[in-house]
Amino acid sequence: MKALTATAVLAAALSFQVASAAGIPSAGKPMFQDNPQHTGVSPYAGPQNPRVVATFDTRVNGDPRADIQSAPAVGADGTIYIGNFRGTFTAVRVAPAGSQMQLVWRFQQPGLNSFHTTPAIDADGTVYLPFSEVAAPGQPQPQSPNGYLYAFGPPAAGSTQPTVKWRFALGTRTTSSPVLGPDGTIYEMAGNGDLFAITSAGEQKWKGKVGAPGAVTSPALAPDGTIYTLGLDGRLYATNPDGSPKWSFDYGSLVGSTPPKVVPSAFSGGGFDGKGAGDSPTIGPDGTIYFGASNSNFYAVTPDGKLKWMYEAEREVAGIWSTAVLAPDGNTLYFGNNAGGVYALDAATGQKAWQFPIYGSVYAAPELDKDGRLYVGATVGHVFAIDARTGQQIWDWDAGQSVWTAPALTPDGLLVVGTREGVIYALGES
Repeated sequence: MKALTATAVLAAALSFQVASAAGIPSAGKPMFQDNPQHTGVSPYAGPQNPRVVATFDTRVNGDPRADIQSAPAVGADGTIYIGNFRGTFTAVRVAPAGSQMQLVWRFQQPGLNSFHTTPAIDADGTVYLPFSEVAAPGQPQPQSPNGYLYAFGPPAAGSTQPTVKWRFALGTRTTSSPVLGPDGTIYEMAGNGDLFAITSAGEQKWKGKVGAPGAVTSPALAPDGTIYTLGLDGRLYATNPDGSPKWSFDYGSLVGSTPPKVVPSAFSGGGFDGKGAGDSPTIGPDGTIYFGASNSNFYAVTPDGKLKWMYEAEREVAGIWSTAVLAPDGNTLYFGNNAGGVYALDAATGQKAWQFPIYGSVYAAPELDKDGRLYVGATVGHVFAIDARTGQQIWDWDAGQSVWTAPALTPDGLLVVGTREGVIYALGES
């Protein structure tokens, strides 16, 4: 019976890998944390001795601060896609010879904002990003803001505006990044806890209910088709491939030996109350689901919804918002915390392998390159390269501005980060 089960699992994984060519590009960084399982592993090598190769300021119309809080996605041709809190969605490309980035296109529509969300790019080059309604300057906020998933194509000749192929109404505001399945299905969460499966043509396949999503979370898709989502209600939700509920896991009740650190706040989505999660699940090769929470705990949960282990990180307000990276061999997890810097844990046991201290907080997910360098940005305005095996610093680059974005690697080895001032940096080899 065990052999049969293992064979079935292997067959499912192989079919998932073969099918992935249909909807997900094999190059670039096509979605948040690189793939549907959010492992955060790039097929490219980043810089060993960084220098600024190119920059681009996403501010328009005299904006004092554009505030990039989402992560860049990278197309197979090296085009960089990123949104900011001013509602501007920008596509840029590093010039072959020069210190500037070239604007490919820009989308900005008054009354819409993509907030924290990271784009997703399919094998045809269509770019998906959700936008939500916001008030125009000086106007009251809408009482029931709607959210829409947009599909963008290349601009018409001579234009710097992308083609809007379609938009799908989500029913309410969202700050969740889309994830692409191997068949091209887009999975997107709305702010009321609805989980949508949408075809590449913009048609609804199904809608499920998964509770309240986290503030910046993204669904994760396991090789068997199960979709995992995290909520501000302190639960991990598992949804079947047809949209029906599978199970939910109450991680919020597993506080640990030390209470979470909390502060009073009127804002319910920032993790100040120590409840819920603002990161995204990471799926291991055996189906284990890994994630951190605002209570500063990091959890490993089995595919049938049981706790495998829990690690108690240093307590800080809002705790862990950094989605974990999982090493290619599946043995080590890497994530940042709002206290204590970057942690490396044994994926089988939850034991700490090393800890890299950083003054300030790490909100963004790290990125692991093919040579074992782990890249991570911090609120103190620095980007670090860390030896993933030893936890030793390789280099430290001063951005001069707070970095809340997960880094991305381009096919030619440039490391891309965005800052809260709204500037995109591409770091190359010195």
